[in-house]
Amino acid sequence: MFGMTYVSNFKSIRFFSIISFLILISCIIPTEQTKDDLYIKLEKEIMCPVCDGQTLDQSQSLIAEDMKNSIKEKIAEGYNEEEIKNYFVDRYGENVVAYPSTTGFNLLAYLVPILGLILSILIFTFYIRRQKVG
Repeated sequence: MFGMTYVSNFKSIRFFSIISFLILISCIIPTEQTKDDLYIKLEKEIMCPVCDGQTLDQSQSLIAEDMKNSIKEKIAEGYNEEEIKNYFVDRYGENVVAYPSTTGFNLLAYLVPILGLILSILIFTFYIRRQKVG
């Protein structure tokens, strides 16, 4: 009886592991972007320079509309994502990009939360082990 339960649990664990792996792989594999996909992505990653904390897709200002039109023109001319972002960074500064680059000091914005989470888990684990012993 116990052996059947073990086999059943092993099969379900294996099934969920395979499904999780396939989902993870589908997130990693790059897909080809169409021009519309690129436009939508850039619209969500470029900030409006005159609006407080709004990306271009959220903003209704005139400058945001001009920037959206510039993105469409650049895509039609064959510019790639990085070239378009660099164009706006050159014109409006580094703050126009919604997500900071992962170089230099900006790397801390990505590493600190991860390191904090790992440190919290370690402290919690040691605390629980100490409670069990005492």
